[in-house]
Amino acid sequence: MITEIIGGLLFGSIALVADGIHMSTHAGALLLAALAYTYARKHANDPRFTFGTGKLGDLAGFTSAIILVMIALLIGYEAVSRLFAPVPIQFAEAIPIAVHGLGVNIASARILSGGGHRHGHSHVHPHVHANHGSHDEMHRIATFDGMVVLQVFEDRVPPRFRLYAEAGPALAAESVEIETVRPDGTRQTFPMVDRGECLESVDEIPEPHAFTVNVTIGEDNYSVVFEEHERAHGAGFSARCPSR
Repeated sequence: MITEIIGGLLFGSIALVADGIHMSTHAGALLLAALAYTYARKHANDPRFTFGTGKLGDLAGFTSAIILVMIALLIGYEAVSRLFAPVPIQFAEAIPIAVHGLGVNIASARILSGGGHRHGHSHVHPHVHANHGSHDEMHRIATFDGMVVLQVFEDRVPPRFRLYAEAGPALAAESVEIETVRPDGTRQTFPMVDRGECLESVDEIPEPHAFTVNVTIGEDNYSVVFEEHERAHGAGFSARCPSR
């Protein structure tokens, strides 16, 4: 990256400069993502973050996008200006640098392709999907080991949290912690017990069911928001844990 930028400036190649800066935007985006993820995990249980720290990943991505647009405009301006004021290119020096850059890109692609079994799971901010149309409000959380489902289950039974792996390895009760944070700041921790196909909270969930849930799975933290909805009781849900 550094060689392309310096070489492009010295030898008059806007192509080398553009590729080097393009690589720098990726490096910067990865750095922002790493910082956001580290900060989010460190402060996952900080009460100052009313709705959790998941928003930090979105802000990091938004910042990276703004920087990328600014750099793209800068490169575009420089390219257009050279149409009107051409700059001589020293091809003998520029081409070896370009070949070297191509070799680095190919090597990087081969190295990264070795982790294909993890592809699609490297999210800074976990994707959460809610199903508000059901009797039991349900959230799907994309973790590093696969999709898990968190729901407030209350069909003909006292309301309790249920958590199970929709894809990926089964969850262990001792590695999971669930904490609710209500709008007034009240916090409550729910111990989990293994029910076979899912984990279930030992304690009932007090009404109203409007709170932020901090889910800790191993060393990873996720936050989801539950909202109070009008419920149509007797909505045909099984009282047993969902089958994986």
